[in-house]
Amino acid sequence: MRFEITFYLEKRGIPMDYRSGLLSFFKKALENYDKDIFQMIYGVGQKKDITFSPFILCEQITKTEIHLKNNILKVFYSVEDQLLGLHIFNSFLNIREQIYPFFNNKITLLKIIKLKEKEIKEETVFFKIMSPVIIREQISPKKSWYYLLDNNGVDILKKNLIYSLKNKFPEKYLDQLEIVPLDIKKTITSFYGIKMMGSLGIVKVKGKKEILNYLYKSGISTSRKSSGFGMVDILD
Repeated sequence: MRFEITFYLEKRGIPMDYRSGLLSFFKKALENYDKDIFQMIYGVGQKKDITFSPFILCEQITKTEIHLKNNILKVFYSVEDQLLGLHIFNSFLNIREQIYPFFNNKITLLKIIKLKEKEIKEETVFFKIMSPVIIREQISPKKSWYYLLDNNGVDILKKNLIYSLKNKFPEKYLDQLEIVPLDIKKTITSFYGIKMMGSLGIVKVKGKKEILNYLYKSGISTSRKSSGFGMVDILD
């Protein structure tokens, strides 16, 4: 399930790490709606087939803050499971037009609308990356290495996908997955004080339709996708 959320900000300035504030808002909405569903999604060790992509009209960027052209912040949100998506949608409806703190600002959910999902019918698809794809390799318990979505990064991304999806799809089909980066741009994102390298652009993916549709709905990244990374759309 996909939907578009429109927020109103009291002030036009938001911190570079604004994703953490959005994530906190989403968690609060779901916890107020149903604590059992909240635990099912955000409990310790739970895997989340959720992703989102903020859309902002930027006027100016400083070292610590993003100044928007207006007071509107839009977020595109996607949930792989339809029933879970309905619960999340309803949790957001429940707090519509309520004012919440947002760093040194205030945020109000004005509107939420359901979007029509596209269906992948072929075994090759071109994805436009809406929010940065984060490719992370765990070097040690306290150290990670981040990769751009290039030839080296594709190998790490595919290895991570095989590991994370091995209980959802046959491993032989995951092994056959082909990922080809096209027109990739590097971006640096701050998240809870950590600066992470990510990738935007276009990527060609070839594989079983079931896997492609899953990536479209839940995000192509295996790292931080539920925190607003790795969301993609289908290029017609």
